[in-house]
Amino acid sequence: MEHTSRNEVRGSAWNTGYDQARRYLPFFALIVAVIFPFVAGGAPLSYTVPALIWAIAAIGWTAIFRTGQFSMGQGGLMLIGGYVSAILTASPPINSTATAAVFHWPVLVGILIGGIAAAILALILGVITLRLGGLFFATVTLAFGEVVRVLGTNLPGLAGVTGMPAPDPQIFGLDFEHSKIPFYFLALGALIITSIVFWRIDRSRLGRLFRSVSSNPNLASQTGVHLTKYRVIAFVVAGFFAGIAGALFSHYLRVVTPTLFGFTESTMILIMCTVGGTRNPVAGAIVGALLLSPLGDYLTSLLQGAKPLVFGVIVVLVAFFLIDGITGVPNLIRNYAVERLNRSRGSGQAAELAE
Repeated sequence: MEHTSRNEVRGSAWNTGYDQARRYLPFFALIVAVIFPFVAGGAPLSYTVPALIWAIAAIGWTAIFRTGQFSMGQGGLMLIGGYVSAILTASPPINSTATAAVFHWPVLVGILIGGIAAAILALILGVITLRLGGLFFATVTLAFGEVVRVLGTNLPGLAGVTGMPAPDPQIFGLDFEHSKIPFYFLALGALIITSIVFWRIDRSRLGRLFRSVSSNPNLASQTGVHLTKYRVIAFVVAGFFAGIAGALFSHYLRVVTPTLFGFTESTMILIMCTVGGTRNPVAGAIVGALLLSPLGDYLTSLLQGAKPLVFGVIVVLVAFFLIDGITGVPNLIRNYAVERLNRSRGSGQAAELAE
């Protein structure tokens, strides 16, 4: 009896500690993120800033996936955001005299409008295609990304394959030109806002409806849930943040080209979410982006073609051994510990009965 109660106390303490760790982990991660740029050198920041931006787009893709849909057009939406922001913020020497009087807006305004433009296109595309959804939606979004790329290459005024310049932000006199730290915090702030928005959506009634649309669409439809409506909402919100991410990335690179975001980048977002895990609306996408974006950039610098090879191996390993992604590892450890405690408790009870 004493052995059993000791195991119960141990199991209760373990579960309590696990829940507290999960509750405080985001605050600890935020503290580390704030300190990181001041202790890291220029090279780590060069890898980290793109990862933060990719995480924004990946969180949106996870929201779409959690409604039961599969988008392959996030790269196209990012390209829309990048081009719109670059056009609106172009400086007078780059822009024509006529447009310079209208545009040359602040970069933050351009980034915001880039997100809105991407959301509007996502709304149009979603209303047309999400009535059927499934493979049809995935195919159309893939085609949409290619159409955007072709238009960026051939439309007059978009500078073709050479791309359009995207100026540095001008915020509080910070030096975005010679230091990566200001852009790091700009990307981090955008990621925090994105995370809060999607976390709140997931905890709200809207998030529950998203999950019901995904888990059992027939039952949801029979109970009065408008499937297309909620699929479109998820796609539009994700499209807005994809546009934000594309605009941020374009201003970080100071140029936007038709090949900056395409099929490869849309696939990379999918892989990031798969490796990180899609059960969590936010953490999986962030973990996947922070792991794979720097790894991919580093592999590309070493050997051309190494990135898709290594990513393919990682996806296969995750599919076989970590079906819930990296963020599912703590739950695996927890389940293993609980199973061990239950076995110990069962053996203790058997010993007591034998006595």
